[in-house]
Amino acid sequence: NGRTYHTCIRDVAVYPQAYAAMMTEGEKIRQIPKAVGIDIGGFTSDFLLMRSGSPCLDYCDSMEKGVITMYNDIISSINSEYDMLLEEADIDSIIKGKTQYYEEAVVQAVETMVQNFVTDLLNSIRERGIDTKSTYTVFIGGGAVLLERFLEQADRLGKHTFIRDMKANADGYDLLYRMTQAGV
Repeated sequence: NGRTYHTCIRDVAVYPQAYAAMMTEGEKIRQIPKAVGIDIGGFTSDFLLMRSGSPCLDYCDSMEKGVITMYNDIISSINSEYDMLLEEADIDSIIKGKTQYYEEAVVQAVETMVQNFVTDLLNSIRERGIDTKSTYTVFIGGGAVLLERFLEQADRLGKHTFIRDMKANADGYDLLYRMTQAGV
């Protein structure tokens, strides 16, 4: 609006994304011997292992396995196999169980590809040294909530929970920053 502003940044703090969201459940996480946070986003899935509430940065990474990459694979496959142009909204409908608007073969194909995506994601985490059967798993983010039905069906999964709050990472960053400032 015709004004010039000058900003001075005095302090910067950086925290791993899954760690921030898990800290919103800090008291519970501190009581669990081994927990992994898996934040399923658009283009990436980030994970972080926690041991009794402390981050284990040797087991922290970001993998290029997000729901947008899953959508793109499904759209391409359905177009090739069924000569049908699905959109992300169509895939979301099928994932959410609203299948009556689509051919049964297409529904089956989409559901199979989503289950394969989930299996591949959990296998990729296992390949990085974290067994989601023996580690309490905390799913974070909109992608995790969207895929909940398929995650719950996965045979690679033991005890788990979902943080459904879409602001969990932002709330966790705020909490961690305040704890840092307070010397905790």
